[in-house]
Amino acid sequence: MAKRKKRARARIPKDQRQNLRLWAEGAREQVLKPHLDKYAFERDLGWVKERAYLQKVCNEYHARIDWRLEDHEEPMLGPWDPDALVEAESLPDDEEIEKRKRIKLLNKRIRRWFTYRIQRRRNLASGLNPHKDPFAILLTKLTGLTAPPKARQAYQQFMHESHAEKIAPVVAERWAEARASNDPTTAGRKEPKAGFRARSSRNFLAKRKPQSQNEQRTRRPRRKRHTMQR
Repeated sequence: MAKRKKRARARIPKDQRQNLRLWAEGAREQVLKPHLDKYAFERDLGWVKERAYLQKVCNEYHARIDWRLEDHEEPMLGPWDPDALVEAESLPDDEEIEKRKRIKLLNKRIRRWFTYRIQRRRNLASGLNPHKDPFAILLTKLTGLTAPPKARQAYQQFMHESHAEKIAPVVAERWAEARASNDPTTAGRKEPKAGFRARSSRNFLAKRKPQSQNEQRTRRPRRKRHTMQR
């Protein structure tokens, strides 16, 4: 595997960035990265296991990194004991509300951090896209598998079913009108293009649709009203 090329220039400092890309770079990543493999494993077991392990990671993150730190400020990490009790802070009501909002935001950001890296890792490990892999395409042809035909649109189905008796006369009439008016699309052509025929079919079907609906309503048998005998 080829070595990754070194960056030609240094990264922009966090306090000068205009987005949150690579927000966890540095000490925050040191807290999250050791849990990546375990989180991916728990995620495959279902959302219950995923949320339980995510809560464990978030508890460690907030215990080691103060929620008051700004995104560009680098925290100082100390030794971590997962069995140690974390004392709850006694804060005023307004500051407690601010803390909950901040922690909720960080928890969502942590989950997105894990999800992005898991998906990127699996995309790199999966190899070529099967729709672009020449061996997969060849194998599909050899097995005789074919993609299902694309469904026709309404005007295409109408052209397919009623071309000779309904569409062809309309196309011929409009083609004659276009040639009589010296339409540029008729220059040097004896017969209309497929686009002209399709456009004529769409216009004819659009005008005919309300009429056909009225015909269906008139053809629909009416129900007899039963009158009660007094």
